[in-house]
Amino acid sequence: MDSLLIGITTDYAPAEPGRDPRYFLKTSYVSYFRDGGARVILLPSLSPLLSDDWNFLDGIVLSGSGPDIPPSFYKEEKTWLPGNWMAEERVNFEFSLLGLSERKGIPLFGICGGFQAMNVFRGGTLVQDLPTMRPEGVAHQESNHPVTLGQHWGRLAVNEGENLNNEVLVNSFHHQGVNRLGEGLEVEAVSDDSLVEGFRDPDHPFFAGVQWHPERMPAMDPLSRILREAFLKACRNYRNSRR
Repeated sequence: MDSLLIGITTDYAPAEPGRDPRYFLKTSYVSYFRDGGARVILLPSLSPLLSDDWNFLDGIVLSGSGPDIPPSFYKEEKTWLPGNWMAEERVNFEFSLLGLSERKGIPLFGICGGFQAMNVFRGGTLVQDLPTMRPEGVAHQESNHPVTLGQHWGRLAVNEGENLNNEVLVNSFHHQGVNRLGEGLEVEAVSDDSLVEGFRDPDHPFFAGVQWHPERMPAMDPLSRILREAFLKACRNYRNSRR
């Protein structure tokens, strides 16, 4: 049986003295999906393309990134200054992939910054800097903390033979977070300070994201495996539906 083909968006670094601009992706993303049996191709943030250009993909992953989505995309002013803002070209490219996923039902999995892009695309907003705007909350940068799972992801764990507690430990590498939840999204993970850490669209074959990095969790982490397998199962179903 042919392996599934998953496209993962890349990060971007502008030109520096002695170094050309480049697209790149951390190897952990590739390993995470390859270890699940998929093949991976990298999707540089080119100008939005026609949907037919992506018919060969079985699934899409929006990766995380250091820079943040400019607040203009959710109709707010910059309040965290000077900030480290993502190039608008990348945001528009990822929005085009999100639109494609909605129109064609292509499974899509958002990780960290990709999770935030999904929320903004659906009309949600972001907290621009958690340490200064919610200083009483959980430490979300370079840490590990528990999240409480929603009913659907809890049932997935049971169906896969895992007896996960409602509360699981995840890693955390972000300083922004969901403020207003996007339209049609159902919360599936929340941290102890009530920050949304995972969601899905129950009316889509697989449109889900997490604020943490499952690809950087230990290899035997049950939730990371369960989410990957649910995504790849949806990718397989999408591929079969096109035959």
